[in-house]
Order: sequence, then structure tokens, then C-alpha cells
Amino acid sequence: MKKIFSLSLLFSVTAMLFTGCVSEEDDLFSTSAAERLMQSKKMYTERLGGTTWLMEFYPVNTDEAPKGNGYLILNQFRKDGSVVQAMQNDLSDGKYLTDTSLWEVISDQGTVLSFNSYNKCIHTFSDPGLYQTGQGYEGDYEFVILSLEEGAKYGMLKGKKRSTYNRLTRLPDDTDFEQYLQGIKDFTNMIFPSSAPNDCMMNIGDSTMVFTNASSGIASLYPLGGDAISETTDHAFTISQNDGKYYLRFREELAGKGDDKVQEFVYDEAADLFKSVDDENNRIQGPSAVWFFSDALSNGHKWMLSRSSEMSETMKTIFENMYNGFRKFGTGKYTLQNVQYSMIDDATSDSGKLKLDIAYRVSNSSAHLLVYYDLAFTDEGVTISNRQPQGNGQTVINGIAGIAEFLTATEGAFNASPGASAFNMNTVKLTSATDGNLSFALTFIN
Repeated sequence: MKKIFSLSLLFSVTAMLFTGCVSEEDDLFSTSAAERLMQSKKMYTERLGGTTWLMEFYPVNTDEAPKGNGYLILNQFRKDGSVVQAMQNDLSDGKYLTDTSLWEVISDQGTVLSFNSYNKCIHTFSDPGLYQTGQGYEGDYEFVILSLEEGAKYGMLKGKKRSTYNRLTRLPDDTDFEQYLQGIKDFTNMIFPSSAPNDCMMNIGDSTMVFTNASSGIASLYPLGGDAISETTDHAFTISQNDGKYYLRFREELAGKGDDKVQEFVYDEAADLFKSVDDENNRIQGPSAVWFFSDALSNGHKWMLSRSSEMSETMKTIFENMYNGFRKFGTGKYTLQNVQYSMIDDATSDSGKLKLDIAYRVSNSSAHLLVYYDLAFTDEGVTISNRQPQGNGQTVINGIAGIAEFLTATEGAFNASPGASAFNMNTVKLTSATDGNLSFALTFIN
């Protein structure tokens, strides 16, 4: 009897526990899937209506331009169901383009943001007649809403067909679309001009990578000291502006050694570099001006100084004195053209020395004053010493006013710094280590 009683009690307790679990699940799904979708539609419609957002849009998940590039599309969602979009990129021939169409939050395998009438901005990416006939850029115009919290700064969309992740960034409702996009274009052209002769560097933890091809919008990365062909990987990114700062964000996270990962950087104007938003020790920056100046010379490139070059007032006076000295010499048919620096690379005893070439014209003929120097590099800059005029160089120096003063001013120790930006070493600025008022910018010659 005791055993029967115990089993009966066990069954009763188990039944009570089972009944309790069923009750909890019923509470969790107290509304139907259709009702939850309707609530979600209403919620996201209210959150979007009357707000302005930037979309970082990726047509496809490849890293081949132009379909693999990231594009900026501005969106002003109106409460009446219309949306004003704007963009400025290759698909708009580099011009500002804006159009108005309809938008709606619908239920279709989830809660979906649909641009459901034709808009010249977003729907251009799905036009099969562009780029590759029959495919176009393959971009979506309907997006599953993955996240869009109330009052959030960011949201995340996923392309319904191509499964690309496209971030939304909330912008002030009074944002001037044309001014915003032009600002991005100007900043990008300044930081990553196609004419920049130098590559950049990226640090992720203990990993250092060469960062190239940034002007295309798809950066090529390979380990510093590694093979630029076999070890290169490509990564699409966008540049946006928010709260007065510029951001560079890759489509996917980038991994360094160990657990180090990065995706988004913010530009530090004072330091002239990008810092990771999560760890400022992870950076994208230009090379050292000293290193690039030395490397360019070693690889056969030249650096030029002319009347139009950036110079301090002290240096400008010295250069003008030399220019006028040529004009006044002899019959007045002498004209200074420019000054060029290069490295001597031959089998002679002068190999490795710096060559200064003062180019001038005598009537219709070209002439050159050549001066050799010993050259030494330090962490801060360069030291130019031991003047050695070539041929009849000393006679020219003695005969034309201003040359000796110029040569004296450009000898000694100089600190090297980027002329405009470390991301663009088209110019390198040399400043006297003993006289801060004496400086001049040399222009890179390919």
C-alpha cells in the first residue's frame, strides 16, 4: 500500500509541473504570428515616419568594383508614405541626384522595409540594363529590418534577396542632402586622392598591414613585409559623416592576430589619422614623412621646388633673390626654372649621394647647375651636408647673385613632415631644425 501511495503522489506532482510549463508557454505566445507581424509593422512605420537616415548600401557581397562597392543613400521618410532619397556616385555620373517615391513597412518572411514605387536612387541598383546586361548591379530595394530601436542612433537592414547588411544612421531632420554628400566627396578626395603616391598603414593589435587602393572604395590589404600579390585581400568600405566627424566603416569586420577585430574608424583631424571606435590603438594612417621621402629617393623618384611651392616667408625671400639673380645676370636671358633633388644610383664613388639640380634656361637652351651632398636620415628628418659643386658649378655660384644664399639655407638638419596630409605625400615639408622660420615643401615627381 505504501508503494502504491508513493507512485500516485509522484504522478500527481509530475502532472502539476507539466501543467505549469504548458501554462507558461501559452502566455509567451498569447498573440498569433500574424498579430505580432502587424504590431511590428505598425511600430517600425511609426519609428521611421518623419525621420531622416543615411543608408550605407551594398548591392552585393563581393569585393569587385563597382557592384561590390558601398554607396551612400540619404532617406527622408515622410509620414504620408513618401520618401525623398538622394545620392552622388558613379551611377549618378558623379552629380547630385534626388527623387521622391513611396515607402512602406510590409510583412513578407519577416518585417520588411519596401521602397515600393520607382525611385531613381535605390532602384537604379536593380536595373538589369546597367553595367552587366541582364544583371545590373543586383541591388535590393526591399530589406528585412533586423534592428531599429526607439530613439536609436543606428539601425540594421538585410537585403531580402542578396543578404547584404546595410546600416542606417540617424541624421538631423534638417540635413541638407546635397551639402552632406558634397562634404563626403570633398573629404574622401582629400584623404584618399587617386594621385597620392604613397600607400597607408593599418594597425590591428599586433598586426600591421599595408593599406592600398583606398581611392576606389575597396581597400587592398596585405601584411607589412609580405607578398603584395599572393597575400592581398580586398575589403569594401564607406565614408560617412555624423556629429561633425567622419567615419570609415568596412562592410565586414577585419581580423588581426589573435582576437583583435575592427570594423569602424573615426577620423582624428588633429592627429591626421583614423582611430578605431572601439580601441584607438587600432589605426589607419599615412607613412612617416621621413620614411617616404627616403624611400622615394631610393626608388629613383625626384622631389621638386619651384616658385609656386609652399615656403615660409624667409625661404620665399631667399628663393626670389636667386630667381632675380638669374634674371639680372649677363644679358638678362637667364631664367631659373626649378630645383630638383634626386639620389645618385650608379657604380661610381658618388652613389648614394643627394644630387641637387638647379635647372635654368639661357635664351632657348637648357642648362643645369649640379651640386652633390652627403645625405643622412634620422627619425625626425634629414641632414644635408658637404657641398660638392660639379663641373663649373662653383663659377656659376660665384657669378649669379642669390645662389650661394639659397644653397646655405638648404643645407643642414631638417625635420620632415607631410606637406598637406600623411595620406597624400605629394608634398613633403622640410623645416630647419635650428630655425623654425625656414621651411619649404618639395613636390613628388613620379
